[in-house]
Amino acid sequence: MKITITGTPGTGKTTVANILSKKLNLPLFNISELVKKEKLYIEFDSKRNAFVVDPEKLREFFHNKKHFIAEGLVAHYIPSDILIILRVNPKKIPERLAERNYTEEKVRENEEAERFAVIATEAIENSKAKRILHIDTTKRKPEDVVNLILEGIGGKEVFEEVDWLE
Repeated sequence: MKITITGTPGTGKTTVANILSKKLNLPLFNISELVKKEKLYIEFDSKRNAFVVDPEKLREFFHNKKHFIAEGLVAHYIPSDILIILRVNPKKIPERLAERNYTEEKVRENEEAERFAVIATEAIENSKAKRILHIDTTKRKPEDVVNLILEGIGGKEVFEEVDWLE
């Protein structure tokens, strides 16, 4: 099974992916680390202090892999059986990103990205997945999110309505 997990920073991707990987006994790839290690980037954006991912190189890396979990902002570029989009109330973003040493500007940028569903919209519009799960993590513990994902993997429709603009 090929599982990809995306969402704005602070939605719980890494935590959920780690738990899910252990439960399903699937290898886990953190895309940010992978991009650096395998040089799957086009350039380094010094303003954002991040590598600009080369989608073709990323897809090529996963081309022959049959079973994995890949988590990161651009996970939706990778063909998968299930794409999981994690969401969180934007008001929670500063609290969740507090320990990451992000600049105030970067925290605000991520808060706005979540408010306007930037990552979710891009993921849905450009998905390479057979199925999509869309989950609000705001009031859920990571284990509860994983259990909901397992229900989705089992065939349950898991696509929650999320609108932070109301």
